[in-house]
Amino acid sequence: MKLSEFYKYFPDELACCQILRCIREQEGVVCKKCGNEEHYWKKDKKSFECKECNYRTSLKNGTIIEHSNLPLKYWLATIAYLNIIGKKISALELQKELGHKRYEPIWLMLKKINNISEADNFLYKISDYIQIDENRVKYINNK
Repeated sequence: MKLSEFYKYFPDELACCQILRCIREQEGVVCKKCGNEEHYWKKDKKSFECKECNYRTSLKNGTIIEHSNLPLKYWLATIAYLNIIGKKISALELQKELGHKRYEPIWLMLKKINNISEADNFLYKISDYIQIDENRVKYINNK
């Protein structure tokens, strides 16, 4: 099974934002400023806003994706692929699969993903949104 099969189940940035938002909400978003756990979702800003102090927390804040300019679908498809299939992939192979022009950002992404443990990374919950059935990947959009 190839990464490209996973990539097509994260069709656009909006779908990836929705998945990441659901994962963040399940884990709980805590305001860095006041510690409040209640928030609003600011769709136009793609961020959470604290109900108490109005401090905004970006969708990527506090994740390995935080300082990356790569599309979310690169991250989500790669994490899902590595988590579910359990295979290693080289940065060069990943770059070719994703069709990205530059090697370095793909290498950095893969390095970050490989340097985290499942226990430390809530993004492994991406596998809750896709399933493998008869060697085919299915996108589950029920969360």
